[in-house]
Amino acid sequence: MRPRLISTRPVWPLLLIGAALRLVNLHAPVLGVHSWRQADTAAIARNAFEAGLPFWLPQVDWGGASSGFAETDPPLYSQAVAWLYGWFGVQEWIARGLSLVFSLLALWLVVRLGRHLLGADAGWWGGLLFAVLPLSVFYGRSIQPESLLLACSALALERGLAWRHSGRYRDLALATVGLTGAMLIKVLPAFWLGVPLLWLAWRRYGPAVWRRLELWLVAAVVVGLTAAWYWHAHQLFLQTGLSFGFWGAGANRYSWAELIGLSYWGNLLLRTSVRGLAVLGLPLLVMGLLKRNHHPDARILPIGLAAVLAAGALAPESSSVHEYYQLPLLLFACPLMGLGWVELWQRSKIKAKPWLASGMTLLLACSITVLSIDYWAKEQPKGNPTWELAQRIQQQTPAEARIISVTGGDPTLLYLAHRKGWLKGPGAINSAWLEQRAAEGATHIAGSWEVIQSYAPFPDNPAKARLRKLLGPEASAGPDYLVPLPLQNDAPDSPQ
Repeated sequence: MRPRLISTRPVWPLLLIGAALRLVNLHAPVLGVHSWRQADTAAIARNAFEAGLPFWLPQVDWGGASSGFAETDPPLYSQAVAWLYGWFGVQEWIARGLSLVFSLLALWLVVRLGRHLLGADAGWWGGLLFAVLPLSVFYGRSIQPESLLLACSALALERGLAWRHSGRYRDLALATVGLTGAMLIKVLPAFWLGVPLLWLAWRRYGPAVWRRLELWLVAAVVVGLTAAWYWHAHQLFLQTGLSFGFWGAGANRYSWAELIGLSYWGNLLLRTSVRGLAVLGLPLLVMGLLKRNHHPDARILPIGLAAVLAAGALAPESSSVHEYYQLPLLLFACPLMGLGWVELWQRSKIKAKPWLASGMTLLLACSITVLSIDYWAKEQPKGNPTWELAQRIQQQTPAEARIISVTGGDPTLLYLAHRKGWLKGPGAINSAWLEQRAAEGATHIAGSWEVIQSYAPFPDNPAKARLRKLLGPEASAGPDYLVPLPLQNDAPDSPQ
């Protein structure tokens, strides 16, 4: 038996609150937190629209003289954005709006999941927290596939739970669609979705789960489609040498030595507490985890939390750098936080309830503060060096110009300038390398003397000094540079 639904609170206020927060900066250009990931996603969508590229040929802006087809995850989200561009034109708010829709779908499914597992009140309050928490809000309107990932994952969990009770093939099919979509986007959901869903299957069939043909068929579909795509993506890499870095020595994802130190876990706890749970959500989560006597199926929530953390530990370098690796925690944490809030409210005395209501208001204020400082403020184009240089490139170079963007691995400048070219760090540039790129079609080299990778300050170091000398005195006259190739400066390179 599922827990009794003890109230019928409507979901639409949660959707309105979630939409209102996600509409902030909807028209913002690709700047700020993880602009590099947003720029790649947006570029693949724009290139698909402008060149009429099919789904299976994701093209990045930093392909240099190659076709630009890169080894990426399946561009499900980018292709959907490209289709919308065909109706409305290339505008960033279209992509952000699609993310908003997927995020609200995930919110609705999280409410349903919480209701079925923990009761209607806990599900509703869990949905409210999902609507307002910083990570959920920001990645619920960023130009990334994370909102689609959460929607697919929530669908897999909610329909997986429905199948566990009903046994209907329709529910199993929808759960399979969600699991397949999530795995195609990120692969790691094979663990943090696979383990909870396998536990639900065990709850239904017990040891006989290994003899269920339909479950083996689900596994074959999910694994087969995922393997087929990444095999194809690797063939693109072999042709062009372009990759998002899934494996190999250059992937920089699997430095497991980090796991034995306190810095990884301390940073994870701090970031999750502040950006994921808005500080005050952490005690609510603990209360929800400690609550006993709820439905046994609700164990899927702590199992999911542990699975997300374990999956992050499989790729600790990525997990420690990219906070959206902790985003799936909210699928499991929000219903538990909702349960913690309901328990706290029900056990409190009448005189304490105003204080509790003030605490929930404070959580909302904390969330908006984090969003304002850590996210929204960084998306403003005025005074942003990368934005200003991109405008200069658009004004002073033809549309077919090929730009060497001295931004390390960050493609934000190329995307904002609507140009294609190369990405390079300042320390790896010399005259011989520039001559080779010019022979391949490079027309300009561009960068900022203030920031590198669009966000980090560019310190005064030997690499900066060598680059100034190589580009000549005219390039050093302002805060940024846009220099035609080949260079007219004949100064020899200094040894690196």
